[in-house]
Amino acid sequence: MEIDDSDFKTKITQLVEKVGQNVKKGTLDIAKEVLRLSQREVPHDTGELQNSGHLDPDAPADDIIVGYNKVYAAFQHEGGDGKRVITHWQKGRKGKYLEDPIKNNLSTFKDFFANILK
Repeated sequence: MEIDDSDFKTKITQLVEKVGQNVKKGTLDIAKEVLRLSQREVPHDTGELQNSGHLDPDAPADDIIVGYNKVYAAFQHEGGDGKRVITHWQKGRKGKYLEDPIKNNLSTFKDFFANILK
């Protein structure tokens, strides 16, 4: 007895490709939202740090990098460097401006991603 499984193999290949495309799109959508939310929290004096916010969708391995491109970005994000500590930011802004939007919206991002994979 022979079973022709070529149609099954074709459909599996198509499914894997579609899932991969949806994962990349979903990851990009979440990265855009993290950047948008962080723009409300990133320290703002002259606006240079806020304006340096960016996405790198071409990062290696299906990753997307969200970040701020100033030499002092990590110092501001972490609230200092161990020797110097930031205790007050202007205009109600704060440190952990990338970390907190992710933590505070993690369940929403998980649900969004789960819906993409359905």
